[in-house]
Amino acid sequence: MSLADDVLDRAAELRRRGETFVVATVVRVEPPTSAQAGDKALITADGKLWGWVGGSCSEGLVRREALVAMGDGQPRLVKIAPDEAPDYQPGVVSH
Repeated sequence: MSLADDVLDRAAELRRRGETFVVATVVRVEPPTSAQAGDKALITADGKLWGWVGGSCSEGLVRREALVAMGDGQPRLVKIAPDEAPDYQPGVVSH
């Protein structure tokens, strides 16, 4: 079983139990990064993270945005670009 499959299995179990969670998916990457497009992580309401969305640089940001998404119920696209100034794009949270 792949890590992405494990994340989705955990999501199905949490859904059966009626627990709140977010599934974060890496949709695009540019070097240098340890993440790959398609990598996934599940974040629970208590902030626990299972899966992989990149190293320590991205994990905290993804966790924080997931908790905000659980609070407001809105999906978001998080752009993590350490070497460039973030450009404003509606619906995109840049870091």
